[in-house]
Amino acid sequence: MNGHPNVQTWRVYAEVLGDIEFNEPVNEAMLSTIVDEEVFIFKKQLMEDYARAYLANVDYLSLEKLINEEIKINS
Repeated sequence: MNGHPNVQTWRVYAEVLGDIEFNEPVNEAMLSTIVDEEVFIFKKQLMEDYARAYLANVDYLSLEKLINEEIKINS
């Protein structure tokens, strides 16, 4: 994660903010707005990539067990 607190922060820096040349100080709100615009407007492929990365960590086996258990209880 190259010194970043989590992988998400690292990816946003590397994939979104890393190509932007900042000439003046920024704040959290400004960065959030820039990232939103880049991901949701200008770089829509990133939106899909981020969604797929998020979904890749879903434990579908545990969901299967939960749903099937609920079916048994409600039957």
